[in-house]
Amino acid sequence: MPGMKVKDCPPYHPSPLPKWLLSVYVTDVFSRLEELKSATTSTLGKILKMDSTKRVTKKLAGTGSRTAAWLINVGNEHGQILMSVLTVAEGVGLQRMAQGLMERYRCAGATQPEVLYVDRDCCGKLHTHGRDLFPLGDGLVVRLDIWHFMRRLAAWVSSESHPLYATFMLKLSVCIFRWDEDADALRHTKSLLPNWPRTAGVRLVVQRRLKSSLTSF
Repeated sequence: MPGMKVKDCPPYHPSPLPKWLLSVYVTDVFSRLEELKSATTSTLGKILKMDSTKRVTKKLAGTGSRTAAWLINVGNEHGQILMSVLTVAEGVGLQRMAQGLMERYRCAGATQPEVLYVDRDCCGKLHTHGRDLFPLGDGLVVRLDIWHFMRRLAAWVSSESHPLYATFMLKLSVCIFRWDEDADALRHTKSLLPNWPRTAGVRLVVQRRLKSSLTSF
């Protein structure tokens, strides 16, 4: 504005470096370590899923580089991670992990898990890898994870590099999974909205878009 005096700008302070921000984050985590441990060990579930991956171990750097080959995760039916361990081979040395997980259930007085989904060694007349890790007798049902079941079917007809691999897996999932009544309730609710098109042609296009968005969840 005319006649207005502007004070000098405050001195510039350089922004913190990423290393400083990381150190602050680590300090904050360590200050809440016991709280985080309590929250993590209080997570349980009736349906467990045990999966192994190499993607995380490939990102290990420094002194931890090449010290582990596999990351084993155990999750529940809500997608929460109960426990993660690093191993030098897939499916090896998991006894202590399983014992610690079962001890967590006993200390919490919670019901033991009923179903365990694994990515390998699920089927056998006498013993399976899951039953050996979690000796709960006939109370534990061990099954192959549905995603790895689909991949075993796809291995006979195609490969992941095939241009139609994603389409094949999508159609295969449609043959296996079925939407429950929640999807029908959502479609009905959408049809009651004021902006729902009344023209038959436009309404058909909107219904197709709604269906495509449902299948992407």
